[in-house]
Amino acid sequence: MLRQDTSGEPSMTTADRERTRRTREALVDGGLLVLPPGDSGVPQLIERSWRRCVGEAVPVAPDVTRYREPADLAPILCRAAEPVLARLRDSLADVPVAMVLADPAGRIVVRHADVRRQRSLMDRANAAEGFDFSERSIGTNGLGTVLVERRPMLVRGPEHYNPLLENLTCAGTPIVEPGTGRMLGSFALACSARDVHPLMAVLAGDIGRQIEMRVAEEGGERRRLLVDAYLRVDRTGAGALVIDQDTVLANGAGLAHTGPELHAVLWQFLLEHGGPGIRRLRVPLVDGPHDAVVERIGDGAHTAYCVRLLPARRRRAVPAGPAPAGRPLHVAPDVDRALVTALGLGERVAIAGGPGSGKAHTARRVLDRLGAGDPMVLDADHGPPNWDGAHAALRSGRGVLLRRLQRLPDPALWQVRRLAETPGPLVLTLDPAAAPDRVTGLVGQVATTVPLPVLARCREHVPALVREVLAGLDGPAAATTFTPAAWEMLIARHWPGDVAELAGTVVALARRARGGPIGPADLPAELRGSRSPAGLLAAAERDAITDALRAAGGNRSRAAQALGIGRTTLYRKIREFGLD
Repeated sequence: MLRQDTSGEPSMTTADRERTRRTREALVDGGLLVLPPGDSGVPQLIERSWRRCVGEAVPVAPDVTRYREPADLAPILCRAAEPVLARLRDSLADVPVAMVLADPAGRIVVRHADVRRQRSLMDRANAAEGFDFSERSIGTNGLGTVLVERRPMLVRGPEHYNPLLENLTCAGTPIVEPGTGRMLGSFALACSARDVHPLMAVLAGDIGRQIEMRVAEEGGERRRLLVDAYLRVDRTGAGALVIDQDTVLANGAGLAHTGPELHAVLWQFLLEHGGPGIRRLRVPLVDGPHDAVVERIGDGAHTAYCVRLLPARRRRAVPAGPAPAGRPLHVAPDVDRALVTALGLGERVAIAGGPGSGKAHTARRVLDRLGAGDPMVLDADHGPPNWDGAHAALRSGRGVLLRRLQRLPDPALWQVRRLAETPGPLVLTLDPAAAPDRVTGLVGQVATTVPLPVLARCREHVPALVREVLAGLDGPAAATTFTPAAWEMLIARHWPGDVAELAGTVVALARRARGGPIGPADLPAELRGSRSPAGLLAAAERDAITDALRAAGGNRSRAAQALGIGRTTLYRKIREFGLD
C-alpha cells in the first residue's frame, strides 16, 4: 500500500472552501444525477464518498452521533498502537493536532488531544472515544471513509459530508494486518483547517506503518506461542485444541467439536475458569460439554490455553421408563439428565424457572417424550381450570400441561393433588420466586422439581439454543448462519428476558436474513453494545484498579503507571467499571 497516495493539497483557499461547500450541497439536495460523475471539481475519492453517502441516505446533519461505551473490541489494534502514540504525544504535546484511532467498524477507540483548543474542537464534532465515525454514520471523514476505500486519504474542511466536521482537516490511513490483509481499523491526524501542515498526510502514513509493524511483531510472537503449544498437546494423540483471544487450532480428533461459535463460548469460559497451571475442567464445545485437561500458556497479551479432551465418561444406566432417545429434553446437560432420571423412575415433573426461561417449551418436550404430542393446557392465569376435562385428558393418554401454578388460588390447590393422582402424562410449571410456600410445598409432595438455569449464568448454552430455534423455522430462515463475531455478541449479551428474548431475537434476525449469514452489523443495537467484562476476571481487574487509584491518591497517571497500562486504557476501564 502506498502511504503517500493522498489526494489534494492540505490547505484550501476561501474560494476553494466555498466552491466545495456549494458542490456538496448541490449533490445532497439534487441527488446523484445533478452532477455527472467526475464533474464535481473535488478529488475523486471525496466525490465517490459523497455519492455513497447520498445513495445510502446518510443524514447530512444527524441529531446525534451514534455512541457506544468503549469496549475492548479491537485489542490487537489498541495494544499495537498504544506505545507508538505514547512516543508521539511528547513530540506533539504543544501542537494543536489530535491523534485518533478507530476500530474496523469506524468506532473511535483512542483519542489524544493534549492542546485544549484542539480538544474543544474535537469535542464539538463528537470526535471522542465511543462515537461512531463510520461513513454510514457520519458521512465522509478521515476515519470511516478510509476504511471503505482501504487507502490513505486527506479530507479537508467542507469535503466532510457532515457540516459538523467542516472546521477540521483530517489525514487518515488504514491499519491492515500484515500478511492477511485483514482490516484492523484506521488512524487519523486531525487539526483545525487553519492549523493544517503540509506533512500531515506523510506523518499519518508513517504512524500507520509503525502500528502495522507492531501488529506484525505481536502476531509473530502470538503465532509462535500457539504453534509451540499445539505441537506439544497434539503429541498426546487425543482430541486437542489450542485457543487464544483470536484463534483456535485443532487436530483431527478435535475438529469434530468445532464450529463458528466455538471460540466465543470456549474463550470466555477459559478466561473465567482456566486459571494458572494445569486443571481438569468440563469445557463447553459445539457438540456439548466435554471433560478436558486445560493448561494456561503465557500471560498478559499472549495468553493461550491448551485443551486436551479426555475420553467420554460412561454414563450410568437410566432406570426403566421412557427411552431417552431422540433430541435432549433441554440443552443444559444437567437439566436433561435430571429430567430423564425422573421420567425413568416414573415420577411427575415440575419445571421451575423465572419468566422467559423456557418452562413451557421444556414441559412440552417432556410430554412429547411421554407420548402426549397434543396435551391439554391449563393456565392458572386464564380463569378457573377445567379440572374434569384435565382428568379425562390424562386417562385418555392425551396428557396435561398445568402452567403458572404460582398464580393458582388456594381453594384450587387440592385439585392439583387429585390431578397428580390420576394416571397419565402430566407436567407442571411454576415460578418459584413468585410462588407462596403452600404452592411450593404441594409441588414438592406430588412431583420432582427440576429448576431451569438463568441464561445469563450459563451463556455457553446460547449456541445450542440458537440452533434449536433455527431448526424450528420453515423455509430459508432455517438455514441462517451467524459469523464468529456475531456469535461473540450473542454470547456476551446478558439476556434480561432470558430464553424467550433470545428466541424472539433469533427468529426476527433469521426471517430478515432468509438463510444468509448474520454479522455484527445485522444485530440490534442492544446486542452490539452488550459486551461487558465477565465474572471473576472482571472482579479482580476492578479491585486492582481501585487499589491503584487509592494508593495514588486518585492520580490517574500514577495509577496507570503502577498498573503498567496506558492512561487511555485506564480511563476506559474506569468508565467500564463505573469508578468515575
